[in-house]
Amino acid sequence: MKPTEDLIHEHKAIKIMLNIMSKIAENIRNQANPDQDEIDKIVDFLKTFADKCHHGKEETVLFPALIEAGMSKENGPVAVMLHDHDLGRALIKRIASSSDAIRLGDKSAFLLVAGAMEEYEALMENHINKENNMLFPMADKLLPETKQNEIYSAFERIEEEVVGHGVHERYHDFLNQLKTKYLL
Repeated sequence: MKPTEDLIHEHKAIKIMLNIMSKIAENIRNQANPDQDEIDKIVDFLKTFADKCHHGKEETVLFPALIEAGMSKENGPVAVMLHDHDLGRALIKRIASSSDAIRLGDKSAFLLVAGAMEEYEALMENHINKENNMLFPMADKLLPETKQNEIYSAFERIEEEVVGHGVHERYHDFLNQLKTKYLL
């Protein structure tokens, strides 16, 4: 499997979560308060699966390989992706801190959760489209097969050593539970 195929596969899971977040935000705007434990688990999914694993693979392995192959880190696709990752992290922090405020009794923070979820969803939908349609095809052309095999092996090590054995499966189970609840 090409490393970009692995990342596209992860994008599919992230997009399901984005759709769930959109539905939760819509429910909040319609006066339905979300389950706080679910919000905490969504934040954990975003921090661990989307950021630590998925963005971690890109930032520690794929992007350095692209820079080594001639892409610029300061401007161009890699720089844009890194900027998006930073914006996404800030929005995840906003979701988490707004959820904490709700736990402390600030009911007005429900709308802050909804707003941050909507912003994250819009940012990541755009980000995923840029990666799938521009950056990844460029990477497939720029990186020789031997380098792609090295990158894919490094991705597998990240999943085991950085994220942890079985964590992907646990997140996919959680995603399926939420998908059944919010999207079916």
